[in-house]
Amino acid sequence: MSRINVFVIGASRDVKAAAIAKAIANSVADRSDMNLVEGSSENESGCVPVDEVDGILRSIDPSVRCALVLVGPPADTNELAKDWLTLRDDLAVMHVDVADYVVRIGLVDSNLHSLLTALRELVESAGTQKRERVTRIQLRPVKSPFESGAPPHQISTEHSLLEASIKWVHGLLRNAVETSSDDVNGLTVTRKGILESLEAPPKLRESEQRVIPDALEALDKELDSALAKADTSTEPLAVAFREFGLEPVGFRMMILGLAPELDIRYQRCIGFLLDEIGRRVGTLSLYGSLLGITASERDKLIGSAGLERWLVFEGLAGHPSAADEPLRLDPVLAQWLLDDRAALASDPRVRRILRLEAWPGASLLTGHHERAKAAGIINKLLNAYDRQWILLDGSDPAGWRALLELGTPAAEVELIRCEPVRLMGIDFSGVEDSARRLARMTRLSGQPLIIDVAKAEGTEAEDDLLQVFFATLDSRNCQAAVISREEARIIRILGKASYELESEPALSKAARVEAVRAAALGAEAYLTQESAESIANRYPLHVDGLEQAMRLAVIRPKNFDADNPDLERLTTAFKELASEGVSHLVERIEPVFSLEEVVLPPDRKQQLNEIVDQIRLAPRVLDDWKFRDQLPYGRGVAALFFGASGTGKSMAAMGIARQLDIQILRLDLSRVVSKYIGETEKNIDRVFTDAQASGAAVLIDEADALLGKRSEVKDAHDRYANIEVAYLLQRIEAYEGLAILTTNLRKNLDAAFLRRLRFIIEFPRPDAEAREKIWRQCLPHESHELNDADFRQLARRIDVTGGQIRQITLRAAFIAAAAGKQIGLEHVVQAASAELAKLGMPPIEIDLTQIRRAAA
Repeated sequence: MSRINVFVIGASRDVKAAAIAKAIANSVADRSDMNLVEGSSENESGCVPVDEVDGILRSIDPSVRCALVLVGPPADTNELAKDWLTLRDDLAVMHVDVADYVVRIGLVDSNLHSLLTALRELVESAGTQKRERVTRIQLRPVKSPFESGAPPHQISTEHSLLEASIKWVHGLLRNAVETSSDDVNGLTVTRKGILESLEAPPKLRESEQRVIPDALEALDKELDSALAKADTSTEPLAVAFREFGLEPVGFRMMILGLAPELDIRYQRCIGFLLDEIGRRVGTLSLYGSLLGITASERDKLIGSAGLERWLVFEGLAGHPSAADEPLRLDPVLAQWLLDDRAALASDPRVRRILRLEAWPGASLLTGHHERAKAAGIINKLLNAYDRQWILLDGSDPAGWRALLELGTPAAEVELIRCEPVRLMGIDFSGVEDSARRLARMTRLSGQPLIIDVAKAEGTEAEDDLLQVFFATLDSRNCQAAVISREEARIIRILGKASYELESEPALSKAARVEAVRAAALGAEAYLTQESAESIANRYPLHVDGLEQAMRLAVIRPKNFDADNPDLERLTTAFKELASEGVSHLVERIEPVFSLEEVVLPPDRKQQLNEIVDQIRLAPRVLDDWKFRDQLPYGRGVAALFFGASGTGKSMAAMGIARQLDIQILRLDLSRVVSKYIGETEKNIDRVFTDAQASGAAVLIDEADALLGKRSEVKDAHDRYANIEVAYLLQRIEAYEGLAILTTNLRKNLDAAFLRRLRFIIEFPRPDAEAREKIWRQCLPHESHELNDADFRQLARRIDVTGGQIRQITLRAAFIAAAAGKQIGLEHVVQAASAELAKLGMPPIEIDLTQIRRAAA
């Protein structure tokens, strides 16, 4: 037998993995049929460093067979193996995976004899069967009873369920092989052997059924004893036995299916017993014969003992299995049974609906009430005697997500976060399969299941999918907490299933304010209680948005020109995230004017300040003083600004928004109004929904274009136009923020509409005193040479609105800049004459000399 070159490569820095790699290298060095390839001289472990493998492989004669043993988790070894397999066509690669509880290959002795034997067989087949150039093995740091040299019946019975199961499988297969006919060896069969087999019953011979070796009977009793202790064990096999509701014979069928995963020699035994040495997995017929049950008993066993229900074997989900078909244990389940705790979540049919990372926001929830509430929900989900669905409904799904994350540390559990909407487009059989695997994962792991359907759109196809999904889970007694926005819809989907509704909102107002303060601290800012309440009202972000704003603020530079740089960058982040995703139907405006710049008579100015106070103090009046209960509608503030063009209506709206530190969403009627029936209402609803979510004010310029007096219905067009007007009125009334409408013609508005407004403010044309203030505001001090007398004369002689004054000053600025001078009175007069001519107004003859003489 020719020697093969073996590279042992430690692909992980884990101490356990390094120790295993060194032990494998020592075992390779002791074998006569293998040559250990070593790397640099300073490496004392006998392993080859990863960066030296390529060079050594290329230097070895192609006629000499080579094998690589990679020790480490798949994440560290998979890509390395792919690269090295391309270097040599005959190269064999063995992965030895290292998990938290498992060092993966079966139970082996300190010499790792079984592993290296498997490696030798892999190398022998690498040249002819390309698909078998790679294999994965499982090692356990447990002393194997059948490797110790002592007969199984002499081994101590103080072992785990897995050890008892392995000893039982070992004894059962050994007895079956020993009692088989000598000439039926898996390769050939003689005529005599065939005739003898025809004379025997279609199962094990009667003598073999009556006579059970004492050692095998002892192992059978030992396994039953281990199963009796499974009620309190957390060992994966014990959990599966318990949760699957298996009978002892059903458990033994599962263990026989697991046998090929335990040791390569069991694969050989199966091939021998099936008269086909290439077979590595047993059949239903073989396992039934080994267990001594009839064909009808084995079929009943598969269908009723939990094996089919919990997808223990591949291909048995509702489909009968032929007696000669391979009965392969589900690979994902097999990995989990051998202590790979992450295996169930890695199942592709489950992984596609799982969210593995934690939901954001929990770090901002610091109150004892929230922790207690979260722990209560988690404990309900973990209570096996109180299995029912828990509905977490409302407009704040992010709050429920963060709250549930908050409850996991106390219960020392990890949430299973599921989003079944990702299954859209998959047929119902695929949906059911994913749900069955999710149920299996939930029952075996014992972790709480959270199903998030808050992102569902509510289509009929989506409801049908969710109905199949929930029904499959419920039929397996696998209930969960369901996060949704529509309680009635989820109840309809659940059907007759038992549920409990959490009636309280996810987070109280106080909890949200504290979350704002926590976010501020995380962004190196400090907020008083009052400031936190104000920010919470201005920016209606959910708790996940608050955390995102905190992280965004931390990475941004500070604006040291601001009064409070830390707070300024945090509020800027709040504002940006609140307005994220705003509809294209509106124009987002950042207010640039303040209320001090708005020139109005004192009584009108007072009304503008009153609007600010009603928005700012709404939480105190509506919530603390309980006025909200008396106002089913009209909780927001709706105001109408009317007056001639240029009198400051839009400027006042921006001043109010700036005073409140919020943005303005200006509704573009040309985008909102649609010729298609029902589309206008949808567009209006989208605008107000976005405004509510972002905490912005809605500005509707020239409102009379849509809210004019409703006409007499003469045709369908008139009827639908009136419906659109009525819907806008209702939406404004239901809106809980600030809505400002402007119009030049109040008389064109419907009287029914005016009754729904809290404020109606007239913006008159400015008088001489007001015009002088506007002239001074519109001409920055650094830009002009005008004196007080010039401003007084301009205000008296030129009767225009504030908007027109702004246009005149801008035009005068360009005239002066072109002349290379500062703005003078002559530039203003020239600009005023041109502006008046543009507006079709009679020109005003202004004698600058006379003006200056009069002023003097």
